[in-house]
Amino acid sequence: MQNQQSAMHSLLESIEAEGHSSLPDGLAMLEAHAGAASAQAAGQVPDSEASIFSQLLERILQGYALKLEDDGDESGASLEILLDGVSDSVLIMSPPGHILEANQSFYQTFGYARGELIGRPVFELLPDEYRGSFHTRLAEFSIRDGEPRAATSEDILAFRGKRRDGSVVSMDCLLSGIQLRGEPAVIALIRDLSFDHSLFQQLKETREHYVALSETITEAIFRLDDNFDIIFVNSGVKNTFGWDRDEVIGKPFSVLFPPAVFAQHEIEFRKYFYVDDQDRTALGLKRTFEFLGTTKHRGVAPMEMSFGNSKDCRGRTLTCVIRDITQRKTIERKLRHLAYHDKLTGLGNRDLFNEDMAALLRNQDKDESWRGAVLFLDLDGFKHVNDTLGHDAGDELLIETARRLRVCLRDDDAAYRFGGDEFVVVLTAIKDASDGVLVSERILASVSSPYILRSKNGASGGSVSVGVSIGIAVIPDHGGTIEEATKSADIAMYCSKEGGKNRYTLFEPSVSAKATDRWRLEQEMKTTLQRGGFNLLYQPIVGRDGRILGMEALTRWKRDDERTVMPGEFIPIAEETGMIVALGDWALRRACYDTRRLHERGCRDVYVSVNVSSKQFERPGYAEELEATVKGSGLSPSRLKLELTESAIMQNTADAIERIKDIKQRLPGISFMIDDFGTGYSSLAYLSRLPVDALKIDISFVMNLAERQNEKVVNAIINLGHSLDIDIVAEGIETEEQWRYFAEREVGMLQGYYFLRPSTLKDVYQRLGREAKRGRPA
Repeated sequence: MQNQQSAMHSLLESIEAEGHSSLPDGLAMLEAHAGAASAQAAGQVPDSEASIFSQLLERILQGYALKLEDDGDESGASLEILLDGVSDSVLIMSPPGHILEANQSFYQTFGYARGELIGRPVFELLPDEYRGSFHTRLAEFSIRDGEPRAATSEDILAFRGKRRDGSVVSMDCLLSGIQLRGEPAVIALIRDLSFDHSLFQQLKETREHYVALSETITEAIFRLDDNFDIIFVNSGVKNTFGWDRDEVIGKPFSVLFPPAVFAQHEIEFRKYFYVDDQDRTALGLKRTFEFLGTTKHRGVAPMEMSFGNSKDCRGRTLTCVIRDITQRKTIERKLRHLAYHDKLTGLGNRDLFNEDMAALLRNQDKDESWRGAVLFLDLDGFKHVNDTLGHDAGDELLIETARRLRVCLRDDDAAYRFGGDEFVVVLTAIKDASDGVLVSERILASVSSPYILRSKNGASGGSVSVGVSIGIAVIPDHGGTIEEATKSADIAMYCSKEGGKNRYTLFEPSVSAKATDRWRLEQEMKTTLQRGGFNLLYQPIVGRDGRILGMEALTRWKRDDERTVMPGEFIPIAEETGMIVALGDWALRRACYDTRRLHERGCRDVYVSVNVSSKQFERPGYAEELEATVKGSGLSPSRLKLELTESAIMQNTADAIERIKDIKQRLPGISFMIDDFGTGYSSLAYLSRLPVDALKIDISFVMNLAERQNEKVVNAIINLGHSLDIDIVAEGIETEEQWRYFAEREVGMLQGYYFLRPSTLKDVYQRLGREAKRGRPA
């Protein structure tokens, strides 16, 4: 009996320590035990149960007989000691049912003090419905032929006992006839069944929790024995593999894998039987790993598996959880494609280029004769299409260019878009440089064909043509690393630009020296622009009396080596590469904020003029961006003048007129100047309609004022401005004579070194302070 209870205790402890995975086995064992108890209650006791019960009773009787032989007159005390040594309840009754002896366990079970029940009928401890059957069973143990009747499996009696507190418990007992002090008696070995039922209920409840939990999880949970056979699986196997539970239970674990996959991992799988989770990382075992699993209807599918700790439960067992990660892998592939490909064209981006190049360059170590090539491509004329026809047309042209590049390449070659109109082609294997030349000629011919772009309503639009400048670098001849190869191809592309565009150039160090310097300058410009390394100087614009009226914002660049790069050197590069847009936006924003600072210090009448490139001015949405910048700076629009070149306005005069009107409507008080006036081909008809406020005489006319022909042009511009009621600005004033010349002709705004060189905002402020203090120009 005690052994049985200990076994059940051990089972429960193992189940609690084991976790959910052992519950099916543990509960099955307990169900078998509980089934035996139920059979007893019905009067049907299994032979094994009766045998154990009988053996225990027989040992008690044998011990009693020995005590009688040894102790003689002290048999009463010896009997008490013997009975108290039994953990189950032991009761000795007369055949009519009066209590003669009982052990301490009996009294504790029924709630009475020791000796309190001696002489009382046992029937007081039974509910009414059990007294008759108990009395009948006792009568069967009367002495027959001088010998008490021995117990058999038929003598186990199931009944309900009534404790002192009135509670009723389920019990069973084994009866046997004995002689006590020379008189017939019946001994009963009684067992309390409440523990069995309580344990059964606990495990049943735990199983229900386990089933609810395991069946809620969509992943497949497997329990494996040490032969790697499946001994348990939840219903998640249907969702994961398509199999029903009864189709896999008892089958080898290998049925879930393609044979080659299981053979590859079988040894590693078995390690999880003997290494617990906390030690697996130190031994190089993964917590989870991915593999291809075999499904019932879908073939192979990507799976992820994780192992729990192994346990000893009816043999060594191991739990694992397997989930289908097909959807996750699909999402990962989509995310990788988004991360490594250009969204517009579908070509690889710079990150994918770097990865592919790294893999390609490893060929150098395997085959010294291997050659590859990198082609840098830059579209010629794309910015004009983008600026004039809009971004939609530009995007369509880029998409079509990407398609044409793919057609020109072999399956093993690849094309990438680095941004804007820059493309890169990688030839994975070539014989020599002539292969790169051949592909470049094919690309030139393809890109040079006209592009038919759709109009905004979706109908077929106009035809446009662009060119492409290509630079070719052979790997490893022109660079054995990603940086070296791409730099060589980029420099060769600049040589194509310098050579007239729409052509290819094979990298040659001796020919590329000039292009290399320009390339380095451009790269440095990009870095400087990103980190805010440009700065603004301001050159005052004065009235005829020399008093400061405003100032022109001029961008300057001092390199890290302290060498100043002149605007005539970096502005053309910025124009050509498109950096002029970002540079111009920065200059406008900075000038507005700086001028507002002057106003806050009391110089409220000073205005600022800012140069605007044609690429900025013609960009869609420029009016909205300008409005946001000016209003965001807090500068009054009346204190801002924008300078446009004559050539920029005359490219599309009608459009320029509408843009200027739109801006003036958004920012009332803002002014426009035509810079470098006199060098272009302005139409007087358009000039009379232009809503501009000032003409700025080109510096070349002022510098050569002594020449009679230049003087005539200058006077004509002055007279034109006066007749159109437009202000005139003369720049490049370097002498007093030049100052007096323009002052006498009522030119209201003058600018030049004679008054002040381009200076910092602090210097301009100090100059204004001296003027205010003296009451006259400084």
